[in-house]
Amino acid sequence: MRLCGAVAITFLFVFGVTSGFGAPIERAVDSAECKVIMARLLEATNTSFDRYSPSGDTVFLRSPKIVLSCRSHRFTGVSLTWDASGFPPNGWFGLLVKAGKAVTGVDLKELESASRQCHRSSLKDKTELAHIEIPNAKIECQDFTRGGGGTNISIWINDR
Repeated sequence: MRLCGAVAITFLFVFGVTSGFGAPIERAVDSAECKVIMARLLEATNTSFDRYSPSGDTVFLRSPKIVLSCRSHRFTGVSLTWDASGFPPNGWFGLLVKAGKAVTGVDLKELESASRQCHRSSLKDKTELAHIEIPNAKIECQDFTRGGGGTNISIWINDR
């Protein structure tokens, strides 16, 4: 009897049964909202699709590299990384805010100002981390200059 229960649990886990018998679990990137955001992102940044994450909640874009996370409405955002130093060029910030606007709808100038402020704050902080919330967007930054430096900035939907 114990083996039968284990087999049933394995069956449910492997086949992703939700409300219907054998119905597949919808990946977050397949939601209508994520598809609309991805289309806006591709258009705004002139990137191309690379691949989906195995978990189905992240889209990787290339040329340039951008990561779109679509876990749910409140956990949808875009991330860009700069590995050449802790000081990305103006063009990189321009790309970041175009991507951020595609996700959040926030004005480009407002996003750029907040992103640069977040960047400066994280460079000054011992943890190398900072975040800023503005209406409809949350910006998270990790920036450092040690070892050649690097920057990772994410812009998330924030409708709270």
